[in-house]
Amino acid sequence: RGLIQKRKVFNHSPNGIQGLAFNTRRSPFDDVRVRKALFHLFNRKQMVEKLMYSEYELMHSYFHASIYENLNNPKVMYDPELAVKLLEEAGWKERNSRGRLVKNNQPFEMEILYQQKSFERYFTIYQEDLRKVGITVNLRLVTPETQFMLMMERQFDLVMSGWGGLLYPNPENTYLSSLADPINTNNITGIKNARIDEICDAYDRMFELEERIVAIKEIDGILANEFHYILQWAGPFHRFVYWNKFGMPKGYITRVGDYADPPSLWWFDPTKLQKLYEAQQDSTMQLEVGPSEDRHWLEFDQLIAPQEES
Repeated sequence: RGLIQKRKVFNHSPNGIQGLAFNTRRSPFDDVRVRKALFHLFNRKQMVEKLMYSEYELMHSYFHASIYENLNNPKVMYDPELAVKLLEEAGWKERNSRGRLVKNNQPFEMEILYQQKSFERYFTIYQEDLRKVGITVNLRLVTPETQFMLMMERQFDLVMSGWGGLLYPNPENTYLSSLADPINTNNITGIKNARIDEICDAYDRMFELEERIVAIKEIDGILANEFHYILQWAGPFHRFVYWNKFGMPKGYITRVGDYADPPSLWWFDPTKLQKLYEAQQDSTMQLEVGPSEDRHWLEFDQLIAPQEES
């Protein structure tokens, strides 16, 4: 009846990344062909459509839906035929009596570490798709504290990982080569790349935003082609429900804010508050129901784009 309103608000709050991180210090994950193959076996499009009602969009970037995203990054989709070809190129050609891929008489077996049981609805699909090509996957559910400890100590094959985004990224914290080997750093996958190191060294002396955007886009392109993560999905929006008694600015939240914004931006609207009280007492009363989606900040971008270009 409009007493409670629901909104999906699109803006430019940094998404960060979410996905399965490889431990490239371990074989066979030190081979980029294997990592790419495992990415192509993760049917994330199907998962988003069937399990999440198509509410999310696939991530192709480590700086998803931001000004730093490199739009030339590979768009990795489910492709078991390509995955098998890549595995063969990496030496995984033979199968044992159980139909499992083997190399040097060792079967391809790996473990996924995760901290929420709800992730199993995705991982069991992945487990079955990997089984079809001859890879055994063990799922290991642990407490958040245990996962963090094992991740920081590099005791994993693949780990479900999510990192919050920054409005102004600081790539060296996560991708600098000197942080790949020591434990308890954010370079959990162990990436070492001389070009990323060069960019990080210069990045701290870049004071123009446009220059930094170019630098981060180059890093993003390198990361995407190194396949250190099986990137999953994200939603460039925030969803919430609220009693129909508030006034708020256009866009509901700030251009780069999130669901924590309302307490500092919204106010009690006396007229709405009175109508809400009346409607709570009268079950026949209907309040105005606003649009469930708001794209003010996306429209705002279109308005200011010509000004920024000029």
